[in-house]
Amino acid sequence: MAALPIRTLHVLAMTVLVGGTTVLWYSYRSGAITSLAPARQFEWLFWGGVGVLVFTGVGNLGALGPPGPGTDWGRTLLAKLTIVVALIGGSVVRTLLLVRASDRKGTFDDLSPALRRTLSRAYGATGTVLLTIVVLAEVLAHG
Repeated sequence: MAALPIRTLHVLAMTVLVGGTTVLWYSYRSGAITSLAPARQFEWLFWGGVGVLVFTGVGNLGALGPPGPGTDWGRTLLAKLTIVVALIGGSVVRTLLLVRASDRKGTFDDLSPALRRTLSRAYGATGTVLLTIVVLAEVLAHG
């Protein structure tokens, strides 16, 4: 009975991360927003969401029991966890780039073209990695 709320929270947290990251990527790419404020605010939400995903992911594993790495399910889980670690590492870099940019200027247009491109690509890459994790989660849930 307790597994359903944990799974629901897990899915909702991932939905917020994918949606927020995609909105920021598209908004910066298209020039719809020029301030760094939305990205700075989203970073707090992003890292809180990652925390929720980690805790609920551990809760989901606790409910399911850890599989052996020799099974297809176990190998898929290992691939997903490896990508999650890469996501966290890449997101630390993205957040540090955002902090650096925020210290320089308050608007996105005032940043160097190289840094603007890097931040836009970083949100695009984050969204792509998050969607890859969603696909692996679907494989784990439904084979």
